[in-house]
Order: sequence, then structure tokens, then C-alpha cells
Amino acid sequence: MAKHKRGWLRELGRETARASTLGWELALPIFMGVLLGYYLDRQLGTKYTFTIGLLMAGIGAGFYNIWSFASRIDARQKRLREKRRAEEAAASGADDNDARQELR
Repeated sequence: MAKHKRGWLRELGRETARASTLGWELALPIFMGVLLGYYLDRQLGTKYTFTIGLLMAGIGAGFYNIWSFASRIDARQKRLREKRRAEEAAASGADDNDARQELR
């Protein structure tokens, strides 16, 4: 039982760490896009062309990161569900075999 609790707490810690990086995965590309766009606008003498363009690119990259994160979580959850179903099927198959042997 204690081992099960530690495994659950370890998994909770991993999920918390993954969730805490989620904000950075959204904010960092946006910030870097604005920063690089501002620098290029200053260097090239343009008004806000690169700032706005790279802001949009950063927003796109940030949301792609979020979508990718959600896809990984979804795939992991599907694998866990399939594993549980297989374990339950194996356990129920063993129970059926035990019941058949008792009938004989």
C-alpha cells in the first residue's frame, strides 16, 4: 500500500512539473517574437512591421506548444486506459478459468 501511495505522489509531482512548464511554453515564444521583432524594427528603421509579424509567429508557436502538450497527455491517457483494460481482461479471464475448474 505504501508503495502505491509513493507511486501516486511521484506521478502527481511529475504532472505538476509538466503543468508548471505549460505557461513558459506559451509565454516564451511570444516574448521572444516581440523582442526579436522590436530589435529588427529598430535596426531596419521600420515602424512595427517585424514586431507585429513576429508577435503573431510567437503566438502561433506558443499555441502549437500547448496543442503538442495536450496531445502528449491525451496519448499517455489512452495508453494507460488500454493497459488497464488489458489487465482487467486478463484478470477476468483468470477468474473465468478458476470458475470453470471449480465446476469440474
